Formats: sequence, structure tokens, C-alpha cells
Amino acid sequence: MKALLLLLVCSVAHAGTVKFKVTLSPAGDFLAQSAKGRGFIEKNGSDLTAGELTVEVGTLKTDIELRDKHLHERLGGAKSKIVLKNAKGTGGKGTGTLMANGQSKPVAFVYKENGGQVVARFAIKPSDFGIKDVKYLGIGVEDKVVVDAQFPLR
Repeated sequence: MKALLLLLVCSVAHAGTVKFKVTLSPAGDFLAQSAKGRGFIEKNGSDLTAGELTVEVGTLKTDIELRDKHLHERLGGAKSKIVLKNAKGTGGKGTGTLMANGQSKPVAFVYKENGGQVVARFAIKPSDFGIKDVKYLGIGVEDKVVVDAQFPLR
């Protein structure tokens, strides 16, 4: 029983959070967020690295069920993953490769350490990942999404 409790505590303590701020046109925005990111960031001196940080598409929630369904479909289905691979950073700036919806693109990000966590921010273009012309009842998604991610440092 103690081992099971320790495993549950460790898996929760090592979860990452990911937020996608989606801007709408002509006005408005929404957040798609998950507190079930997986992965760690390693620290070696002033250098930070992460081999793979992931979030399963189905864990992203927007507080509107129909919007969640459409978001999951556009990103390849609920079981698909969004992955940041080979992330490297030093001095508050870094790079990596973002993989989503069957596409891979390099990304540059800024970050800061916050206790035992690393908080990073970067922007992506949905069109780079095959997501174009998203409209519903005359409201469309702009081609810039801001991503905020927080993952544990070890």
C-alpha cells in the first residue's frame, strides 16, 4: 500500500502543465489546458535539456465540450500527442522541435526557473501543423497560438 501511495504522489508531483492561448477573430480568445504533461527537464550547470516533453491531446480542455471535441479532432484525435523534443536552453532562451498533428517544426522559447519547475513560453502558427481555416459561426482561429508550459526540473 505504501508503495502504491508513493507511486501516485511521485506521478502527480512530476506532471507538467501546458496552456495554449488561442486568439479568435474578429475578437476573443480561449485557453486549452492540461495538467497531465509528461517529462522532466535536466539541469547541468547553467544548461537545461529535455529529451521529450509530451501532452496527450485528449487531456486538453477548454471548458466547452463541443470545442474540446473539435480541438481534439483537429489535432489528430484524443490519443495523439503533442511533443517537444530535444529542447536545450541556457540563459533564459532555448530551442527544440515541436511535433503535433503529424508535423515537426523548430521552436524558440524563453524560460525561467521557478523553484523546482521550469516555466517556458513560445508562439506557434497552427498552419505550420496543418491546421488552417478554422471557423465556426463566423468566428475564426488566428494563425498564432501562445504556449505556456511548466515542467519539473531534476
